[in-house]
Amino acid sequence: MPKSSNTITTAEDMLKRILHLLEESQERSTSGNGTSNECRIYTNKELMKLLGVESRYLKNLRDNGYLSYSRHGDKFWYTQNDVDTFLQRFKYEAFACGGGAIC
Repeated sequence: MPKSSNTITTAEDMLKRILHLLEESQERSTSGNGTSNECRIYTNKELMKLLGVESRYLKNLRDNGYLSYSRHGDKFWYTQNDVDTFLQRFKYEAFACGGGAIC
């Protein structure tokens, strides 16, 4: 039986396929064609720029379990959902506006 181009025979093939799908997803989410940001995928460099943090801080967030991620070798990826979950976890509601005061 001939192999199709989508046949996955080894773990390496599977990882290559996953990386390919991640790259395609990132291209779609950054292409400006109105694609939802829900499938946005960030690299370390992109997320550091977005959050305004250094690589050491991002590593601490990962190591302490505050920020979810996907990893292959020394490459890290973060979905928009990972980022949103992290930001929601550490969100503090405004408390200065209360008692009918207009802020």
